[in-house]
Amino acid sequence: MSDQLGIRIPEGASDRRSGYKTGQRYDTGLLAFVLPSEDAERYTGRLIRSGTEMIGNVHPEEKGYRPAAAFGHLGLPEPETLVQGLRKASLCPDDLASPEGKYLQRCVDLFAHEFKPGTTRIYVRSTIEPSITPPPASSAP
Repeated sequence: MSDQLGIRIPEGASDRRSGYKTGQRYDTGLLAFVLPSEDAERYTGRLIRSGTEMIGNVHPEEKGYRPAAAFGHLGLPEPETLVQGLRKASLCPDDLASPEGKYLQRCVDLFAHEFKPGTTRIYVRSTIEPSITPPPASSAP
């Protein structure tokens, strides 16, 4: 999924999870991994354009929120329901000349959630054109 989206996962990332949902109109790719908060800050800073800031979730979805492609299928809470420690941004590869952004293949919603002090989970969700062949299924966690 990392290759499909053009999101490079840092070598030290743990608890890597990904999913792919085939939809009627669009498919959706999901990717999540955990980094120490300092590394997550550096990583998101290298992905988003200089001068752009990730924003907090001031209008969270209610607890029962179920998006078309849910992180719940990966055993994770939906980032749109989180408020404390959550920052988010939407990125597209068009004209994104940041150090990590140059690898981006698709528009993505990027969430960074510091779920405990010093530990941040990065969530990525992307809509994918259905004509693209889905990635092979993996049994790796």
